[in-house]
Amino acid sequence: MSRYIAVLFLLLIGRNGLADRLPSPPAGYRWEMVQELSDEFNGGQLDSSKWTPDHPSWKGREPSRFKEENVSVHRGNLDLRSTTNLKSLSEVGDPSRDIWVQSACVSSKNPIASYGYYEARIKASQLSMTSSFWFQGKYSEIDVVEQIGAPLLAPQRSNYMLMNTHYFTGSPKQDQKTPAKSKMQSGAAEQYHVYGVWWQAKDSVVFYLDGKEVARVSPRGEFLEPMYMFFDTEVFLDAGLPSIDSLADDRKNTMHIDWVRSWKLVRSK
Repeated sequence: MSRYIAVLFLLLIGRNGLADRLPSPPAGYRWEMVQELSDEFNGGQLDSSKWTPDHPSWKGREPSRFKEENVSVHRGNLDLRSTTNLKSLSEVGDPSRDIWVQSACVSSKNPIASYGYYEARIKASQLSMTSSFWFQGKYSEIDVVEQIGAPLLAPQRSNYMLMNTHYFTGSPKQDQKTPAKSKMQSGAAEQYHVYGVWWQAKDSVVFYLDGKEVARVSPRGEFLEPMYMFFDTEVFLDAGLPSIDSLADDRKNTMHIDWVRSWKLVRSK
């Protein structure tokens, strides 16, 4: 993007009130957009210079696997579908472990996310599956949201912004978490919401919902590494398995990301 276009874009988002939603920067600093981790998804396909339709080191959570074909850019949205080829769960021996759901994941091309502010406008799928926006490195993870649009178990979860950080001390089995949640005015699958996070420092992560701060946590370890940015959809067994009918319904089975915007702090001139 040329400098002229970037300036024009900043002026436009200011007119739409989006710039006003950014947290106030510390004295002597201003926000500067990180183009490599920002996208309006207005083209006809995924920008391969920024994103890859998969996870660099993981196939997805059982009983699902990521499928590149379930990722598309359509009508100004990044769409992540979850599907199945089954007609009945009787076709699999163990529906909670055998792979029968095709899910989707998009990751940043490189692990370059660091301290800064990140937000995405998302509408969750109407599935008993997650619609997630998150970051991960080798030992640290920030879950901006793990929304569940239509959980079969504990259906009230669809009305909360579900956040977390993870610190893996040696292996994923040694996971130290800081879960948080915030009640939303409408469900995650009912309309678009803007989910944001300000990764302030190694020991400070602040979460935002529709432009307002809703949680502030201190990770259980120091977050010092750059991370990948991810969007994905997964089966969480504690929410209940998605139904075959819902996975086959294109009106329900898609997580929509309208845009993602990333900012870093730079010294004011």
